[in-house]
Amino acid sequence: MSQSPNLPGGNELPPTPVSEKPVTAKRGTHLSGYSLLARGEPQIWFTGGMLIVCLAMIVCLLSFILISGLPTFWPREVQWLVLNDGSLEVGQFQASEPVQESDSVSRYYRTGNFDLTGQHYRWLPPNELSETGITRPPWAMIVERLENGRMYGLLSQLTINIDIGEPARREDSRYQEFHASLAGIGSIDGELLASLTLAISQQQAVIRSTALRQSLARVNALQGLTQVQIDDSPAWVSPTDIATEAILQGARIVFSDEVEVNKQLQYELNRVAELQNRTETLRYEISQLDARLSEFRAQVRRAELSTDTQAVQPVEASHFLLEQLEALSQRKSVLENNQQLLEQIAGTQPWKVDVLEGLAEYATNVLPGDLKTLDEQLQQWLSPIADQPSAVLAAVKEYQAGYRQIVVDKRPLQRELVELEEQLALAEVSFLVPFAPQALAVQAVDIEQLLAGQITEALHQALLAQSIDVQAKELNITQLNERLSLVSLLDQSHQRHVLAIVANADVLADTVNVDATVDSTASTQVLLLQSKSVGCDQIVRAFPANQLEWWGKLSVYGDRWREFLLENPREANTEGGVFPAIWGTIVMTLIMTIAVVPFGVMAALYLREYTKSGPLVSIIRISINNLAGVPSIVYGVFGFSFFCYTIGAFVDGGANNADIQPWPPALWFVVLGTVVVMGTIAFFFSFTSGGPSHSQTGFKRIAARMALILWLVSVAVVGVLILKSPFFEGFYREYLPNPTFGKGGLLWAALTLSLLTLPVVIVATEEALAAVPNSLREGSLACGASKWQTIYRIILPHAQPGILTGAILAMARGAGEVAPLMLVGALASAPDLPLDGEFPYFHGSRSFMHLGYQIYTLGFQSQNSEAAKPMVFTCTLLLILIVAVLNISAIYLRSRLKRQFQGSQF
Repeated sequence: MSQSPNLPGGNELPPTPVSEKPVTAKRGTHLSGYSLLARGEPQIWFTGGMLIVCLAMIVCLLSFILISGLPTFWPREVQWLVLNDGSLEVGQFQASEPVQESDSVSRYYRTGNFDLTGQHYRWLPPNELSETGITRPPWAMIVERLENGRMYGLLSQLTINIDIGEPARREDSRYQEFHASLAGIGSIDGELLASLTLAISQQQAVIRSTALRQSLARVNALQGLTQVQIDDSPAWVSPTDIATEAILQGARIVFSDEVEVNKQLQYELNRVAELQNRTETLRYEISQLDARLSEFRAQVRRAELSTDTQAVQPVEASHFLLEQLEALSQRKSVLENNQQLLEQIAGTQPWKVDVLEGLAEYATNVLPGDLKTLDEQLQQWLSPIADQPSAVLAAVKEYQAGYRQIVVDKRPLQRELVELEEQLALAEVSFLVPFAPQALAVQAVDIEQLLAGQITEALHQALLAQSIDVQAKELNITQLNERLSLVSLLDQSHQRHVLAIVANADVLADTVNVDATVDSTASTQVLLLQSKSVGCDQIVRAFPANQLEWWGKLSVYGDRWREFLLENPREANTEGGVFPAIWGTIVMTLIMTIAVVPFGVMAALYLREYTKSGPLVSIIRISINNLAGVPSIVYGVFGFSFFCYTIGAFVDGGANNADIQPWPPALWFVVLGTVVVMGTIAFFFSFTSGGPSHSQTGFKRIAARMALILWLVSVAVVGVLILKSPFFEGFYREYLPNPTFGKGGLLWAALTLSLLTLPVVIVATEEALAAVPNSLREGSLACGASKWQTIYRIILPHAQPGILTGAILAMARGAGEVAPLMLVGALASAPDLPLDGEFPYFHGSRSFMHLGYQIYTLGFQSQNSEAAKPMVFTCTLLLILIVAVLNISAIYLRSRLKRQFQGSQF
């Protein structure tokens, strides 16, 4: 056989058919080896597209919140609106909405002035407002108040009552205290006492007169004061012409120029802010004294409960005797320490000797007798408890001494608080607002003359009907736009009034031209704006929004954010700050994380490292997964019933207060002995079942299971013993029926959310433990380490990043939960922080504010949801930022731990 030259071994190639075309595979088929399904590109495109969709949804949501929340505090211009019916409206433009089947739009305005109009916002349809009816007065003010929300109005005038100053006020207070101590002294003749009272009043008048004249001179020199009003009279005089007799009745200064008013207003607001800080400090100190008194009462109540007596009611009923006793002691101290003051007051008066003798007689004979009588009355009042045990009597004496000391300590604080409140009310600012403006019945010729700077007799009579006697030479005309002109005038008492002239374009076409005529057929109204006075102590912030430059607006924007982040809320949480909510959210989240992570990690360790697969373990894992899907409100109901009404009530007053029937002592001790026996047996079973698992006999395996069962039963029975204890009567029994822990609080809220997030931590920790290579376990055990040493030194450090992942997920879910908090402690207003500088620093029994609950109350429980809508977005943005900061911190810690252990993998 011959071999083919082409193939080794002589094999011949098969003949190639000439008439048939070669078969070619199409691209994208299984014959080409280039199948798209085989390469997975459609799946990649699909999953990548879904990722892009998810990211786009997240970005859109965050962008919507940012766009809606960040501009909340930006100061917008104030617009005065002339409506087609001739009325005026004032507000800030918020949004617009197209009208269906029309090219026009409806405008949405924040109108403010809620105390006058009863509304915060208003929609204006296009048929009510035209472009020519929109104007921006230069001195339109935004006034943010402590009550009734914002106020919009024209700046009118500022009135400041003259203050005598701190030295004169202190000296005057000394005279007042001495004068009060003279009341009821029977050893001084009535005429002599009247002469002494008159001398004291004259001395006080001299002090106040001198101080007031000095204050007026200082104000006149520094602020260019030209007018002063005395005792609310219509007479205006120069400060240098004020007589002493007139100034004794009081004086005030009034600023009318807008620039000067705004300048002085900002100064007064800063002064008021400093005084309010001191006022808050005084109120806090007074509240601390009241808390001390509550502690004294609790001690009496505690002694009363321990001895089964009645001591609190007689002690509280003796308050008026204690106060009278302390008042007499205070009078004695004042009279003894003010002999030199009396010498100064009496001077060379002929009645000086008689008064001194009368005071000496009173201090020597009368006052000690009165003190002794009051002391006897006090002892008689408390005679029903005189035979009580020594513990009760000691608590009562401590209460009496503490009450008298608290009365002494509160007196100067209350006096200073009253003085500060008087200083807070010194300044008052007036604004002109177009609420229900009164239309004056005038003719077209009257308007023509008014725009020319003259007041006709008819207009003068119309103003007199409104109690306004106008000086024509004081007119000031300002044309704001084609339809609105303002005429400012002063009456005889220098009170400023403003007339708003609302007319068509042809009426106010040329107010400068004196010869301008007014069409009598044109629609024209002369409206008298209303004056609204606001005390500076009620103003948080006031500024001319239409005159602010960019830096001024940025300053107001930053100050509003500072207030929002650091101050307490006001106006049903629609104004002010959310600092208590921020603090409560952070503290609650941290406590929840601290509570849930150890239990979650221990449970996951036992399930992953110690147990073997079996029906019981499978049931436990299924239960954990099911718990992760339970609605959060169910956890809230459980926390409310178990933590608040059971555990909290038990802590307050024992088993009876928690509606738990305690066991009889004999039964309780029998069960206790049984628990001790079970614990001892479990302890020995644990030792018997020790050793490697491969060398354990059947008895040891049974002993191990029995030890576990006995330990679990013992722990459960110990819990029942605690709840059924007949010997525990609570830690706060003396405060009942007012609960301490038997109500919603921060601690119970944190524990409830810990149960809510526990499945998340367990599952994440199990995954982290399973991800640790078995080679690390085997290497550690091969080196002689025990099971626990391997877990503690090898497995846990390498699983820490995954464990922190579970903590991050728990924080993210717990920080945003609201439904459980509605039942277990969150309130719409709780200014007392659960974590502060007061011992014991952490107050787990206090209710708290939460940003999530704040968003709910603003959006669905507010009296005006439209007014609260901007705050809803701002609080949402803040909550997202807080959760992001907490998560980023945990992620950063997780990354550091991961880098620490990634080099030791083998």
